[in-house]
Amino acid sequence: MKGFLTALQFLTIIRISKGFDITEGKLGKSMAYFPLVGLLIGLLLVAVRTVFNYILPASLVDILVIVALVILAGAFHLDGFADTIDGLAGGKDKEKTLAIMRDSQIGSFAVVGLILLLILKTFALMEVHPEIKDRTLLIMPVLGRWSTVQLAACFSYARSGHGTALAFTQFAGKKEYIISTLITAVILLGLFRLNGLVILLAIAGLTFLFGLFFKKRIGGVTGDIMGAANEINEVITLLMICALFT
Repeated sequence: MKGFLTALQFLTIIRISKGFDITEGKLGKSMAYFPLVGLLIGLLLVAVRTVFNYILPASLVDILVIVALVILAGAFHLDGFADTIDGLAGGKDKEKTLAIMRDSQIGSFAVVGLILLLILKTFALMEVHPEIKDRTLLIMPVLGRWSTVQLAACFSYARSGHGTALAFTQFAGKKEYIISTLITAVILLGLFRLNGLVILLAIAGLTFLFGLFFKKRIGGVTGDIMGAANEINEVITLLMICALFT
């Protein structure tokens, strides 16, 4: 329970208590429960969709669902996505790339990237068949957050100094990865049967290639890169659902 609450407080705007103690070790090991936090987020998104479906057109409801997703996560992973885009666009070497990614200001590439990402995510959700939209909303945040566990478990931290992702790469190992993978697999198989396993394997493969790219580019991963993986894999999940069920 403590691991889940640690993950919940880190990944969402939900606060357990002001005195809730989160150490680096607890934070890293809480990655085992990242998919469960994703499932909770998905349940809240389904609740938002259910309520607004009574009073608004379906397209507007889908937009509000994406807005709710951004709010629930505190735009946390979007920030990482933006920083990653800026780093790739402006960094000519490892040091420059990491310096740009750490800069709190975002550039034009990041702005364009965020706009395109949100447009793609929104329109992809609109194209998901209504009969499976609730199930899709459940697995989308699960897979996004699970992919960050894979990066932490399989790749080293790219920076030489301290950073948010250091706790994850240090303390999230095979145990946390296996637990999170089993949780994710059970959720996907329960909701989409064998198609769920296909989606999981595709996300796993793409995430590993994503990690290999940054290992070659900057020597590993960072918190921003994990955030970017979460956002990209949410979009990929939606696109795969559209491809498999149209």
